[in-house]
Amino acid sequence: MATGIAAGAFALAMPFGASAGTVMQDGNTAAGAIGAAIDPTWLTMGGAVLLALGAVTYALIVSRASNNQTLTWSRKLASMEASLEKSESILAAHPGLVLVWNDSYDDIGSGWGNPRVLGGPAALASLLTFADDKADNFLNPANAILNALGELPLDEDVSPEDVSKLREKVQELRQHGVAFSGSIVTDEGRSIEVDGRVAGDQVTLWLTDPAVRLAEDGGVMGKARDRAADLHGALNHLDRMPMAAWRRGPDMRLEWVNAAYVEMVEAINMEEVIESQIEIDPAFRKLAARAGEEFKRSGRRIVDDFVPVNIKGVRRVLRIVEQPMHAAGGAAQCGIAIDVTKLEKAQQDLKRHQSAHRKTLDQMPSAVAVFSATQQLDYYNQAFLDMWKLDDAELRTRPSHGEILDKLHHTGRLPAHGNYGEWKREQLALYTESGLDERSIDGMAPDELWNMPNGNTTRVVRQRHPLGGVVVIFEDITEKLKLETQYNTQISVQRATLNNLAEGVAVFAADGHLRLYNSSFQQMWKLDARMLGDLPDFSSLTKQFDRLADGSGDIWKQLKMRVTSFAPEDRTPLDNVEMSLKDGRTVSLTTAPLPDGATLVTFLDVTDSREREKELQERNEWLETADRIKTKFVNHISYNLRNPLNTIIGFSEMLETEMFGTLNERQKEYAANILSASNHLLDLINDIIDLAAIDAGKLDLEIKEMDVAATLKNAATYAALKAEDSQVKLKLDISEDVGTIMADEKRVKQVLFNLLANAFTFTEEGGRVQLGADRDGNTVRIWVRDTGRGVSADDQAKAFNRFESRGPGAGAGLGLSLVKSFIELHGGWVRLSSRQGKGTLITCHLPASGPDISSGDADDDSEPLVFTPGKARRVGAGSSEQTTSKSAASG
Repeated sequence: MATGIAAGAFALAMPFGASAGTVMQDGNTAAGAIGAAIDPTWLTMGGAVLLALGAVTYALIVSRASNNQTLTWSRKLASMEASLEKSESILAAHPGLVLVWNDSYDDIGSGWGNPRVLGGPAALASLLTFADDKADNFLNPANAILNALGELPLDEDVSPEDVSKLREKVQELRQHGVAFSGSIVTDEGRSIEVDGRVAGDQVTLWLTDPAVRLAEDGGVMGKARDRAADLHGALNHLDRMPMAAWRRGPDMRLEWVNAAYVEMVEAINMEEVIESQIEIDPAFRKLAARAGEEFKRSGRRIVDDFVPVNIKGVRRVLRIVEQPMHAAGGAAQCGIAIDVTKLEKAQQDLKRHQSAHRKTLDQMPSAVAVFSATQQLDYYNQAFLDMWKLDDAELRTRPSHGEILDKLHHTGRLPAHGNYGEWKREQLALYTESGLDERSIDGMAPDELWNMPNGNTTRVVRQRHPLGGVVVIFEDITEKLKLETQYNTQISVQRATLNNLAEGVAVFAADGHLRLYNSSFQQMWKLDARMLGDLPDFSSLTKQFDRLADGSGDIWKQLKMRVTSFAPEDRTPLDNVEMSLKDGRTVSLTTAPLPDGATLVTFLDVTDSREREKELQERNEWLETADRIKTKFVNHISYNLRNPLNTIIGFSEMLETEMFGTLNERQKEYAANILSASNHLLDLINDIIDLAAIDAGKLDLEIKEMDVAATLKNAATYAALKAEDSQVKLKLDISEDVGTIMADEKRVKQVLFNLLANAFTFTEEGGRVQLGADRDGNTVRIWVRDTGRGVSADDQAKAFNRFESRGPGAGAGLGLSLVKSFIELHGGWVRLSSRQGKGTLITCHLPASGPDISSGDADDDSEPLVFTPGKARRVGAGSSEQTTSKSAASG
């Protein structure tokens, strides 16, 4: 450098015209030339120049050194600033808040001081949620956060009595440098990690919200406050949700469980579960191991399975979801257990429902086929097989819908179509969206009627299945159409019948409007056909009724109540309620409630009937008067005839017994004939009196216990003379267990004498008559059988009528009539059976307990019961009862 300066100075000292190249030819020559050629003046000037140049050079050197040192310190300062900025950015990325105190600690009255706030904005926003919403809090966020958290106890590994508040811990840290670490829990249940340390001459307080750790870095500035709250809520929700959740470490041991897990295993707290490694079921751990193996082998991240377990003595089905995850110590897993017991039960119920549904379809008479979305046959019932005569084994191969149609077409079982291909495409179009036209409703195609080759008519219903595919129902409606035709015909017949009825018929619906009427109704009330065609309500018709039936307001009110009311007590039928019309007609009204809430009303013109009824009533009164006169006459004549007849009988008996002298044979014969005729006439008169008493209801029965066998034997004894005179054999046939009955013995004997007399009359000489009795439970049967000529069918029908005789010598025809009357008075009945030429059997059925009488009289056995038709009473010793009987019975 010095050589350069010297060369420069020399160059300046040279004359302006000298050549540098000449001067610098070689060193020696130059040196000599300099020494010889230097002028002192020039030398002085050159020295000055050299001095100046040296000074300038020094100054340049010093300036450059200073610049280099300044540049070095600038670089160090920039490096320090970059390092500080990097440190602050690292702190800003920390999920917590760092408070740094540089000032010395004063006293508690100075508050929290002025700490420097470091950390991420998300952490600041999260911790500010604990502070009050005041504007000043955002100007001094550190004091706001510390004021909100300062009074909360610090949770450390100390005994409960040594727990301190955060304010006290910070106070000790700033005053004495006592470090601390722990957590505080806010009133909302959020946990904040707290760590206080001394860093050189500074004091630091680290506040960390675990919820912020879970927040993502992106978008934190704008939504940090909301994100922190959401993440914290998610953690709380995970712990409080009703489903058990857990996390396993790399060794498959439980590291965390939620409250539902603790409750499910009936533990005290989570610590007990973790310490004892309490599993809900051993299968859970095996499932977790399988999930880890699956993840290693195939990368599958989730294993989902169903495990039946016993929870608190109750069988539950849990859906277990295990998912591998990354943790600090390596691969880990988290799991969740969802109680799907109800779901499983619902699925089982659904399967049972589907099974029952299919069984129901199997019992349906309609043919059902279900095709899948791929048009394959999924289901068919027995009716489908029967209708189309298909092979069950072939259908089990699940042929397509089109294949089944082709088979049916080739076998001639489908309706004839001009273009089968086009028709088939229309049938299969329902599987596509375009297959539904504007007539389709809720995925259902319009019903089709197929006229089958065998003459039947089939209704086809096609509808999309909710799970995909198509459901097809085939219903043979041949009989239905036939019945419908018959029904319509029947309706027409019934309508014609109604229109031809003499009664006016009207049916009112439950709302009171006319629903149905016939022509007689219209004509009876002279109603306009157009008005009836509008089916008016009852009130409108009432106005028309009042034109002809003025003054029948009460009847219309009753009718309206029965037509419009829904109460059962208001709908009781009206039966033959008559009203008089202005034109002189009489109309009978009848109502009847119908099952559907409607009311049937009939109007019948009974004018002629009432006139005929009036005439019949008048005639009946005349007949009753005549009958009373006849009865009175018969009674009067009968009683008046009996007195002289008794005189005749008495004198005849005196003559027959020769009381006044001896009679010759002819006189004896005459006396016997007079006595026989008189007795016969007396019996006839007594029969007439008895019948009259029965008709008048004045014949009393003296009911008492009667020995049936003794009564029959007594009657046979008196009838023996008649049997001997008639040359007829009389035989008794009495069962040993016939016992006794409650009856009037005198009237029973009268019945027996009439039956025996009748048998003797119609039995020829040498014939047989049998009198018998037996018991059948509470009924005693008494019969008389003869071998006479029998009774014809015509005569049997009127054998018990009064004054009916069967030829000469048969009597007046009152015997069997009395038999029937006496037996019926006892509560029994008479049965006659006969064949001409074979004889006759007459059987009397008598109740063993006697006629139906009141229990009050039956309990007193001191007197016999007197039974009058409709009543019963006791007859005392002083009774003035008038009795009549045949002469034989009185004997």
